[in-house]
Parts: sequence; C-alpha cells; structure tokens
Amino acid sequence: MTRSETEFTLSPAQISAYQRDGYLVLEDVVTEAELAALEPIFQRFIEGRVAGMGRDFCDMSGPYGRAFEDFNLVNAVLPRVYDPSLVDNVFEQRATSIARQLIGDDATLDYDQFLAKRPRRAGAVFAWHQDLGYWPTGTPDTRTVTCSLALDDATPANGCLQVVPGSHREPALRPHRPSAWSTAPELREEAHTLTVELGAEDRVVSLPVKRGCITVHDERTVHGSPGNGTDGWRRTYVVAHRSRATVAYERSIGFTHSHNDAISWTTHLQALEAGSPHSGS
Repeated sequence: MTRSETEFTLSPAQISAYQRDGYLVLEDVVTEAELAALEPIFQRFIEGRVAGMGRDFCDMSGPYGRAFEDFNLVNAVLPRVYDPSLVDNVFEQRATSIARQLIGDDATLDYDQFLAKRPRRAGAVFAWHQDLGYWPTGTPDTRTVTCSLALDDATPANGCLQVVPGSHREPALRPHRPSAWSTAPELREEAHTLTVELGAEDRVVSLPVKRGCITVHDERTVHGSPGNGTDGWRRTYVVAHRSRATVAYERSIGFTHSHNDAISWTTHLQALEAGSPHSGS
C-alpha cells in the first residue's frame, strides 16, 4: 500500500480481505502533522463549543437531554456541515480513495462523525449493531465503506472497535431493537442507539490501532465497542461512503444522517424487526 497527498492505495490482498471479512485495519493513513491540523477542529466539537447542533451533539451511550458533563460517549454528527473548513480535508480524500477501491468509482461521501470516549467511563459503550440498521429501508444499493481514524491509540482497555468477521455476508439484516434508554416506539425521540444480540457462534475480534491508523468496515458488519477504563480519552473521526445513487435516494427522502432529520423511525423499525432484507454486496 502507498499513501500520497490524496490517495491511499490498497493491495489486492487487502481488498480480498475486506470482501471476505467485512473489515480492514490500515496503518499510517494520516501523518502526525496532518492530525495536528485536524485536532483543533475536532476539539471544538467534542468540547461542546459549536452552537446550533441540536441533537447532532449528544451522548451515544444514553438518552437525549443528558447534561454534557454526564456524557460518556461524546458524539458530534455531521461536523463538515457545521464547519465547512473540514470539506475535502486529507482524511476525507484518502478515505474516498479507499472506498472507491473497495466498492467502486461511484463511492461518494455520505456522512461524517466525531466520537470521543471520556476517561474512566465504563458506560462509554457503543452497542453491538450494524450500520445499516440505522438507515432507511429501500435504498437501491447498500454498498458502503466506513473509515474510522484514531486520534488516540485505541486499545482494548480504552474501548477499541470490535467486529464479528464475516457477519456482512449474512443474507438478511439482523433484528435491531431500541437501546435500554428507549421505552416507546418513537425511540428516536428519546435516544438514538439501536442494538443487536450476538449469537453463540459469533466470533468477536478486537481491532486495536495506533494514532493515525484507521479501521474500515462494511455497513452489514456487526460491530461495537466497550467502555473506556483508562485515564485518557479515545477519540475517533469517522467518514462513511456509499454509492452516489444511494446518497441521492437518502437525500430525496429527507435523510441526511442528522439526528434532527424528520424521519418515520417507527415505520423503519417495524421493517427491521420483521427482518426486512436489504440488497447489496
């Protein structure tokens, strides 16, 4: 693999591994100097210093309305919308290069997200899920590539990503249910988080990565992460790519990945609970 100003070239073996396992770990995707340029922007969001975000600034481990000091897993959705200086930054460009090698030249950026697990927060858990469970049913093409950049070393101790290899090849999406914080059918009025159950046959693999490295996963890959038991933060910058046609479909129905979107989540969840299959690779 090679890295240039805008490209990150994968080997045939890496492409094959992604298709087989539903994930990759890529080293040294972003340099220390490039990280240093991104960090001040990241910190403004994670410290709650960007106004007007509504539910796009929340705790992914708990309900909306929780006081900021009580956030365990700080979540800032769509930072490039609230700060356009992020558009076309070096990580976005390299992630686009990776996505196009994995799912085709029509891969386009769908959404971005900043995440940070506070130190010594056992509750900073990202529940087991498939990304597709959060998205509207009926999309014409579910191919996707999600790249997660480590701004801190991610380890099992501070809650690094965990995956179930090969789960992306299951014929149907697993049934998702509301998190424990959601008690009503209109769960998105209370909290954003969905979760799936792991089966006895599921093999869980942890993906520790160094600062500047990334994990890459498919939208059907079952994944999650445990809490942070260390004295330091675990910060992650996520960008997701889907096909151009799928992004256009999402926007046509008013879906932008914002937690402020006016989407009929009750209908969406009913389809998920019924095990509605999605097309895709």
